Amino acid sequence: MKVYIATDMEGISGIVDRGQISPPGLDLARGRQFLTDDTNAAIRGALAAGASEVVVSGGHGGNGMRNIIDERLHEAAWLISGDSRPSMMEGLDGSFAAVVLIGYHSRHGRSGVLDHTITARDIYEIRIEGRPIGEIGLGGLAAGRHGVPVVLVSGDDRLVGETQEWFPWAVPVVVKYAIGRHAARCMHPQRAQELIERSTADVLGRLATMAPLVLPPPLAVEVQFKRTSHADEAMRAAGAARVDGCTVGTSAPDVETALQFVQTCIKLGATAQNAPMR
Repeated sequence: MKVYIATDMEGISGIVDRGQISPPGLDLARGRQFLTDDTNAAIRGALAAGASEVVVSGGHGGNGMRNIIDERLHEAAWLISGDSRPSMMEGLDGSFAAVVLIGYHSRHGRSGVLDHTITARDIYEIRIEGRPIGEIGLGGLAAGRHGVPVVLVSGDDRLVGETQEWFPWAVPVVVKYAIGRHAARCMHPQRAQELIERSTADVLGRLATMAPLVLPPPLAVEVQFKRTSHADEAMRAAGAARVDGCTVGTSAPDVETALQFVQTCIKLGATAQNAPMR
């Protein structure tokens, strides 16, 4: 059994502020240790459930997707690190039995800890078939195109509803309770890691009850930006149509094209933010 563990940072136990997840944050070193510890807990759980191979993707964008501390990661795991790759789910294919999402966060507007959708600066909302979708849903679609189910998601309590929207079979592991965007009631890291390890081992023993996230094509995709100038630039994406002042959309023939459209729109839209006087 091969297990793929995709990681982010905002939903890691003990994380409540950008100073813990992005340079030159005063607490970045501690945040990276928290991330590595939560990830190791999931690896231990996977191994206890009989995993023959574990691949970890260090997916948080701050610090160039190099936030997991390599030498402190469990030696049984392979690590995908660095930002010169097309997605946070790089290396995932149909040979894997399950995807575990560690340290994820709720989409923009859900009032979770550091909630956002891919980029807090640019994106207001992404919609697939008219349904708002965040990073866990997008990751689930990326896994589903290979026939692989998302089986567990760890993060704050605001992520529970979002997990159930897309993966009613998956286990949400709550390691903190959001008070505000930059505050939470946090479980002690050791307890959080024990919970992640135990829950990962348990859910991997119930794979027969899990299912990949599959949506029938074609897929209506909309990317709603926070500024009209973002949408102006995103209109250069292949197949883009203007939905309204801040939104561009397309009809994608498959999940891969849908995800590529989202990523292209975001990269193009970001150029407007970088330009002076925009």
